[in-house]
Amino acid sequence: MAQAYWSSVFTSSADETWAVVRQFNGLPDWHPAIRASEIIGGGNGLTPGAVRLLTGVDGSIYRERLVALDDAARKLSYEIVEALLPVRGYRSMLHVQPVADTGGAFLSWHATFDPAGTTAQEATTVLEAAYAPALAGLHAIIA
Repeated sequence: MAQAYWSSVFTSSADETWAVVRQFNGLPDWHPAIRASEIIGGGNGLTPGAVRLLTGVDGSIYRERLVALDDAARKLSYEIVEALLPVRGYRSMLHVQPVADTGGAFLSWHATFDPAGTTAQEATTVLEAAYAPALAGLHAIIA
């Protein structure tokens, strides 16, 4: 099993950062590669089992399922159901933690997956190339 990881420190508080990250249907607000998101099944997007249909700015389609949403721990977990990515069995977690000395937040984005049709390193590079601009976009809307 391969892994991808990206993280960033925010000047906004953990609660302020989490308020944006926890919105399973809110990815187009801060991910520059995602044009639209629609909950297409499994509830309202705030309960495990909800499925979102993401449309990329390039027209690509991603179907993802919310696995867990833990407000107390500030963790959101999801899995890819369908996407044109070089991965299988993709499961990801976003975790927002407070930074004690600044009052800001630390966000980590961690995924496990099996590479599909490529090497683990190449698949990791593809995923991390999507995480970096997403977190930059999150900084922009929270600032």
